[in-house]
Amino acid sequence: MTNQLINTAFNAALADKKLIFGVLKKLNITRQNPDFDDYFQECILAYVDAYCRYAENGASLDRHTYLYIKLRQRVIDLLRKHDCYQRYFGHTAPDDHSSDTEHSLYQALLLQQLLTELPLTENQLFRLLYLQDDSITEICQQLKISRRTVYRRRTKLLAKLQQLL
Repeated sequence: MTNQLINTAFNAALADKKLIFGVLKKLNITRQNPDFDDYFQECILAYVDAYCRYAENGASLDRHTYLYIKLRQRVIDLLRKHDCYQRYFGHTAPDDHSSDTEHSLYQALLLQQLLTELPLTENQLFRLLYLQDDSITEICQQLKISRRTVYRRRTKLLAKLQQLL
């Protein structure tokens, strides 16, 4: 990717905000959502990445359809990660009157305990999925395993975490 292509992609993303808003609207992410700005920024970055990949590789679809699909896939991945994180770490500390720092410390200790109880492969998968925020494709490439294996291991990991919690 050249700087000129990236600049063109950013300009196209800023000019094509309707597409980004359309993707967010389709996934029920409205401006009232407290994370709307974060999702919007992620969409801009995903737009730039998809635009550059389309320009370099081309695709059988027209560019607008290709970008829409890639943006939608990225936001769905983000929603799944957010949902999973909230499911396991969204609960409050035992003391409802605790401060934010105590709550953060409680979550950090809980996370540390969970990670020490996991085997190496599950620990590595957890770190890649939820702490480093890698996509399934990136994890497959790093661990040199198939998508099916990642999904299977993730299911086992989530079941194990549910038992530990």
